Amino acid sequence: MAGANWIKGGRRDITIDKKQIANNPAYPPSGAKKKIHKQSQAQLKTMIVPAGKLKIGVRVKQTENVEQFEILGKNGQQLVLTPAPPQENPPNNPVAQDLATAFGVGYDEKWVTYTAQYDPATFGKKFDTKLVLNPFECHVNGVRTFMIAITYDSLLFANDHYVYGVSILPGENSKGFAIDVGAAAKTPAAKKAAKKKPKKRR
Repeated sequence: MAGANWIKGGRRDITIDKKQIANNPAYPPSGAKKKIHKQSQAQLKTMIVPAGKLKIGVRVKQTENVEQFEILGKNGQQLVLTPAPPQENPPNNPVAQDLATAFGVGYDEKWVTYTAQYDPATFGKKFDTKLVLNPFECHVNGVRTFMIAITYDSLLFANDHYVYGVSILPGENSKGFAIDVGAAAKTPAAKKAAKKKPKKRR
């Protein structure tokens, strides 16, 4: 079964960071029910990734439409995302049903799903992403989380291996500051350095 041995269990092996460019994210147009247009940089940290057909899910609000979702890889090559119809919540969409079983879905949420053919040799493991939600449902001073989950088409999110990533979508006037919970963890090198005893003074 393709991809069955490439990773053990679910792991947060997709890192997503905001692309450092002007007006990112943007919130067009003015007035109520604005969109959000966010550009990010993502990296798949898993070392061994076989080529194959993927299924991809993103969790958004019921009222939101994914107006644009692009993943650009090596040399600007675009991963062709094919919507996995119908774009509705379970039980109409078996991929969305599988995602809801594994990760849950709120009464005001839905999973939007895609399939794609992926080859790391030609596409790479570092990506630029473009996301447009229309409308964007978030308090102007709040933040939202945007989750993406990926596995092979032959596997199930509820039973098999997958990777996932989480991105923060801030409200248009959000004054929040992110806390990096991983920053406090010591790296192996730091731990080794901490164990070294100071030399005795002569």
